[in-house]
Amino acid sequence: MSLPSAKHDALFRLLVADPCRAEAILRDHLPAGIVSRLDPDHPPEHLEGTAIDGEGQSSQADAIFRVRLAGGGDARVYILLEHKSGIDARTPLQLMRYMLRLWQADLDDSASGDGKLTPILPVVFYHGRGPWTPPLSIQEMIRAPEGLEHPARDFGRYSLVDLGEISPHLMSRNADARAALLAMARAFADTLTEEDEDILVAGIADTEFGRYLLRYVMGQLSLSLDQLTAALARTAPGMQEKQEKEALVGTIAETLLAEGKAVGIAEGKAEGLKAGEARGLARGEAKGKAEGKAETLGHLLERRFGPLPRDIETRIAAAAPDRIEAWLDAVLDAPDLAAVFAEGRPH
Repeated sequence: MSLPSAKHDALFRLLVADPCRAEAILRDHLPAGIVSRLDPDHPPEHLEGTAIDGEGQSSQADAIFRVRLAGGGDARVYILLEHKSGIDARTPLQLMRYMLRLWQADLDDSASGDGKLTPILPVVFYHGRGPWTPPLSIQEMIRAPEGLEHPARDFGRYSLVDLGEISPHLMSRNADARAALLAMARAFADTLTEEDEDILVAGIADTEFGRYLLRYVMGQLSLSLDQLTAALARTAPGMQEKQEKEALVGTIAETLLAEGKAVGIAEGKAEGLKAGEARGLARGEAKGKAEGKAETLGHLLERRFGPLPRDIETRIAAAAPDRIEAWLDAVLDAPDLAAVFAEGRPH
């Protein structure tokens, strides 16, 4: 349930896996001249992006779409989407490798045999810590002597979408896409505004995408339960939806806590968890903050079984760290309060 090592890639690929979100992103971030040519009656077709290079190694573009152009006929264009969370000077070459493989497959599958290639429009979404500095085309990478510059200056050129330079409400017309793009844009930010929090919780839902977005928001952006609950109270249109989303938030938080992961990922903090607020359990806090763990246990018990009897509170307060660890393990699957504290459970 914890975030994978390629957490940013995973979020981006889940984001564009849905046709509605993908179409919204393409219409929001492709050049205006291209958007005006897209056929509104044919949604983007998501293609398999994995390819094998000459050395037998697998590589995968983040997303490849085939789109139709308006005006009839079979005019098609490939849209190649790539995501970067850090500076990569080799980006033009990476994109060109994907493009060459697409064109090779095009020629292999072509029934006409005319040798013509389908246009490919590469777009890079960037959300790193600093401004994007690599060249935007292979041509810009070439150090040519004076007088030998290549005339085709746009050869291998791609469009750049720097998420850090876009206002949150302008990131996408689709609420899910807007939430995911903002999450990536704030992946390395120190603080979030209430506006940011409200946009982020709009993407929370009991779907594969919504659950992963929530884990990303809690794990990468360090949003606490209190912040998420407050944002839900501000934005949820109905009580039922608010309760459903709060339950989902609680489930993800409990799972992260059970894994011993810090929802805050704030290195060096040793505050412990306060009333389920998973911001302080930094990596390496295995030395033990008994008070923080006891508060976490009490919070999870109350979420599952209601207000705690005084004798249970006293027992938790006096328990050794290893005993509290055992109760934390038990709280997620125990059928009732008594089962958590059963003497027969291993410690």
